[in-house]
Amino acid sequence: MKKLMIILWGAGLISITSSAFSQTTLKIGHVDIAEILAVLPERDSAAAVIEKETKEMQSTYDDMTAVYNKMLDDYEKEQSTYTEPVKKNKESELLDKEKRLQEFEQNASANLQKRNADLIQPILNKILKAIDKVAAENGFTYIFDVSKGSVVYTSKESQNINQLVLKILKP
Repeated sequence: MKKLMIILWGAGLISITSSAFSQTTLKIGHVDIAEILAVLPERDSAAAVIEKETKEMQSTYDDMTAVYNKMLDDYEKEQSTYTEPVKKNKESELLDKEKRLQEFEQNASANLQKRNADLIQPILNKILKAIDKVAAENGFTYIFDVSKGSVVYTSKESQNINQLVLKILKP
């Protein structure tokens, strides 16, 4: 009797599980966010801003480098004529200029990266909203971003939704 109850219980569990799985249909799509980002005009505007700011920072860095190199050349040419206190003062000035050059370069690089992220994030948010809309309108269960490189396989059943997203973004 116990064996019969266990068999009936197991059969019931299997039928419940199989019916639950058979009702769930997965609709999978994929998108290449980097590709979409590359074709949006907002991306070009952000790139122009970054290019302008990069040129400004490069110009400032070049000016600072020219001043440093002039100081270094002058020091090397005339160091034999300097008294010990003047020589130490000039060396200290050179080290200070070199340190400020390095700090400027590091800060400029960090600032440009942050500025780029600040300009791109609203565009990415817009893309993600469009993806959400496509997913909701078309009943997708999952949408993978293939531009991240973490998706190693995309089957023929996975739908590329790039054009659907671009249709929303470019009315």
